[in-house]
Amino acid sequence: MPSNHHPNSLITKGFWLAGAYNILGVLTFSQFFTNTLLSATDPAIFSWFGLICIMLWGAAYASVAKSYQAVPYLVLLFFVEKMLYVMTWLMWLSKNLDSLPTLFAESPVTAIFYSTYGAGDLVFGVFFLWVACNSRSKLTESPLI
Repeated sequence: MPSNHHPNSLITKGFWLAGAYNILGVLTFSQFFTNTLLSATDPAIFSWFGLICIMLWGAAYASVAKSYQAVPYLVLLFFVEKMLYVMTWLMWLSKNLDSLPTLFAESPVTAIFYSTYGAGDLVFGVFFLWVACNSRSKLTESPLI
């Protein structure tokens, strides 16, 4: 069977995709840090510093793409981090749903970001949880146990 059909290679690609989601997502929706409305709409989370941190998380996901089985607790941390962003997104939507049409009129790219980012975080969060649980069960000995 070719290596690209091995289940682990699909998981590796999942980590790379999660990294790309964060890194390319930030660069696309921030329009290479020129979209000031993105940060102004939720400065506590999406300031330039927050956007850089999101990209660093993306780099962290990609960095364990081939060694995730050795770091199940780190992958579990990735799950927790994603769930924090999902909760933040849901809270933002609950407070700002009525302002989305205005945001779409002003900046469709910003409105699309705020309408959807948490859904992607949820998908990757569930992926990380699944990988962490499966990787932990395969460890014969963990340095934390």
